[in-house]
Amino acid sequence: MRSWILPVSFACAAVVMSVPQARAWGPYGHAIVADIAQDRLTPEAAKSVQALLAQEGHQTLDQVASWPDTIGHVPKKKGGLPETLAWHYVDTDVANPAYERERDCADGNCVVEKLPELEKELADRSATPQQRLDALKWVVHLVGDLHQPLHAAERDHDKGGNAVRLSYYGETENGHMNLHALWDEGVLDRQASLVVGPHYTIDFSKARTEANQLASTITADETAYWVSDLSGGDVHHAVVDWADESHALARSISYGALPQVKGADIRDAYTAIAWPVIQLRLQQAGVRLAAVLNVALGQKQ
Repeated sequence: MRSWILPVSFACAAVVMSVPQARAWGPYGHAIVADIAQDRLTPEAAKSVQALLAQEGHQTLDQVASWPDTIGHVPKKKGGLPETLAWHYVDTDVANPAYERERDCADGNCVVEKLPELEKELADRSATPQQRLDALKWVVHLVGDLHQPLHAAERDHDKGGNAVRLSYYGETENGHMNLHALWDEGVLDRQASLVVGPHYTIDFSKARTEANQLASTITADETAYWVSDLSGGDVHHAVVDWADESHALARSISYGALPQVKGADIRDAYTAIAWPVIQLRLQQAGVRLAAVLNVALGQKQ
């Protein structure tokens, strides 16, 4: 879950850098999802997004897409929100067929329950501009998170694959490479030739290029099908369905296709299976993020 965002100070970024691998797409994945969504906003939603982002001098969604990762790993005494770390995922064990709130998120502090809450705050015209901006950042990020299969699954309390140590083409990332990291960014960055820079900076133009390539293959029929859960305006219902999609993919692919060898070195065979799934989930996340924002912001604000 490496992340970088423009408003974060160097000191805060240093704090993030010291944290072991955690939970989210990497910064490129979140930027790609945001870029796909940006191009699919209605005129009304795009105008509202522009006005909210302008409060902090931003122009595009990719500039704020990783803010929740950053702020969650900054200590409370330095202005961070470490209490929000649980919002990024839901640990539904792969032994279970689907998400159940009572079992998987009884306290409401998981992505499935927080995302609809934050969408409502974004849509609330009585909220302050800053509250709505923060909600926008969270919605952009959490829709992305929800589509990473290991954000909706775990196996035997392995924290979404974070405890499954492995190497990727011989690289161990100084012991930090694990199954979750592989799905966050390992496969994506390798297959798309993306490189995260110092302090987790990224090249937004490369993220945009990858987003454009993925968006160019999305059909109208796919778009309609992917957002059909939102047809009634029930965001929570849709989010549960999307979490269950991720959970099923984690069961069958993320874990199901994994070599059953401790500390396995992952190479071409697993990558060939995982990469198309990652591309699909980035596409679906972008399309669905746009749909959620259009629901929240589509009417005149």
